[in-house]
Amino acid sequence: MIWAATAVYAVALSVESIREHERFATGFDTAIFDQALWLLAHGDDPFSTIVDRSMLAGLQPGLALLTPLYWLGAEVSWLLAAQAVGLALAAPALYALARERGASPMLAAVPALLWLVSPWTASVNLFEFHPQVFAPALLAVSALAGLQGRWVVLTVTAVVAMSMKQDIPLTYFMLGVLLALSGRRRVGAILASGSVLWLVVARVAFESGDSSYEFYEERFAGDRGDTVGDALSWILRHPVDTLSDVAGHSGGDLFLLVLATAALALFAPAWLLLTVPSLLYNALSDYPAQHSLAFQYHLMTAAGLFVAAAVGVRRVEELSRSGRLAIAGLMATALAAALLGGIQVHSRWERDPFDDRDRARIREALSRVPDDVPVAASTHLQPHLSQRAELYTLPEPFVPIDWDGALTAEELRAKIPGVRYVALVEGDGPIEYPRDIATVVPLVRRAGFVEIYRDGPVSVFERSS
Repeated sequence: MIWAATAVYAVALSVESIREHERFATGFDTAIFDQALWLLAHGDDPFSTIVDRSMLAGLQPGLALLTPLYWLGAEVSWLLAAQAVGLALAAPALYALARERGASPMLAAVPALLWLVSPWTASVNLFEFHPQVFAPALLAVSALAGLQGRWVVLTVTAVVAMSMKQDIPLTYFMLGVLLALSGRRRVGAILASGSVLWLVVARVAFESGDSSYEFYEERFAGDRGDTVGDALSWILRHPVDTLSDVAGHSGGDLFLLVLATAALALFAPAWLLLTVPSLLYNALSDYPAQHSLAFQYHLMTAAGLFVAAAVGVRRVEELSRSGRLAIAGLMATALAAALLGGIQVHSRWERDPFDDRDRARIREALSRVPDDVPVAASTHLQPHLSQRAELYTLPEPFVPIDWDGALTAEELRAKIPGVRYVALVEGDGPIEYPRDIATVVPLVRRAGFVEIYRDGPVSVFERSS
């Protein structure tokens, strides 16, 4: 049953996410990873011109494991299908973990199935592509391997998972603590210390590539300062305001994530430690996207809660009849919430940035842009142009974006003569550029480009020969 449900989820979400891509609902994030993998498959440095940094320099080196797909001719649709499969595979891993902890087959199936029907799993699946989608399944397998004493499996899954995003080692640090508390002190200490070492090495590698974490720190701090240190200082000096912010920003999200497990995560309170790093990072951040279940930031919090649910679900059998009835009620409530949340998450009209007429215009515009030539494009056009060595995020390279990329303003301006085409949709710019993307058009014209296509808000410019 679990494998059948896993397959249904993988197929259904693959179809839906690919359809959304074809409707131009994907954007900046997806293009970054598609370009990096395309470059790796061609033996090039995976330096993403989209975001001005290398994707392997201490940030997400695990991305390279998907390179063989691109040897076979993969494109964005393949990535989106792989993402659906990766998220779906957490279900059998959670089932195996619950069975190892002594749950009956019927009870062990509950966390796995709740993971698949959770709208907060689907919301990650339908918002772009991100390599960390493989981490929940890996985390569940790591927990299982650690409890079973299968150290090779634990090592491999931990290394792969931590390589998918720079903050995942914090979750594995907590897994090391949990293994130590469960009596596996040596392996727990090794995992915890190895996770800290990974964090340090990743930071050094990232900054050695002429990048820095200043952009992320400023985003985290928001109005509280310019760095994480400034934000923490403000938090300590304003505890009441901080608690109010946390409750208002993240309290509801946490409630919904716990409810998605039918509160089964609460049966393994120690294992809730897995959620602490991502939960605190999101709750204390001043970046609004981290307070929304519409994006990917809650993924590791959800993964930690479902792992805790898988560990604790066996305790349902120890409850009295009234206790089991209460859990049945929570399961029904979780399913009802999944239905209501699913309606919201799967409502296409809330995600599609363009209507049918604009999509037809975009398809015509993209047909005017040749393959393999350097292009600057607005956000939602990028995943359809990303398999090339040079793709810039408008307004770059004409106007630098302050996101701590590896290229200086002078180096970016030096790239302008090499750009052959510019494609844009008015209003379709990155959030880091607060003005309408159409404001860059005069700069494009002055750089020697002429408009070769325009229909409504969609334009294509070609460099004049």
